Amino acid sequence: MPWSKTNFPNSMKNLPLEVREKAIEIANALYFEKNMEEGIMIATAISRAKDWTANRGLPTEKQSAVKKRRTDIKKHGEDRYVIPDGNANWAVKEEGTKEVEKVFRSKKSAIDLAKKEAKKAHASVTIQKRTGKVQTRISFTPHRKKKNNLNHRAS
Repeated sequence: MPWSKTNFPNSMKNLPLEVREKAIEIANALYFEKNMEEGIMIATAISRAKDWTANRGLPTEKQSAVKKRRTDIKKHGEDRYVIPDGNANWAVKEEGTKEVEKVFRSKKSAIDLAKKEAKKAHASVTIQKRTGKVQTRISFTPHRKKKNNLNHRAS
């Protein structure tokens, strides 16, 4: 479903106007270009819009109130996704690719590999449930304190 300035995902409502408008533009482009799960599409659009505004010196969220240090140093395409493969297994997939990197019998093993690769790239891991909905998203930036101790259960 294409979004507009008045009809957009709730996760974009607190973004500054310039960032939100760019995120809507990017999300609509992703919607028409790729076959991507909606939650991943929205998260990708927001991330890219924040990068776009930061690279142009425009204010991003919270910058007007607090001087913000740059924490998103990853390049696009380095995020990892843990997805069900349709055969009761779990796969690790790199952002923007159709092929999976590796398939695992357990969700925990897939998460462990995805986390390891995302940490190296200062990227993020998006973990899906069996239904394909996003379960959680973990970001690995060099300046963030470690708060990634999550209990993962197979869905």
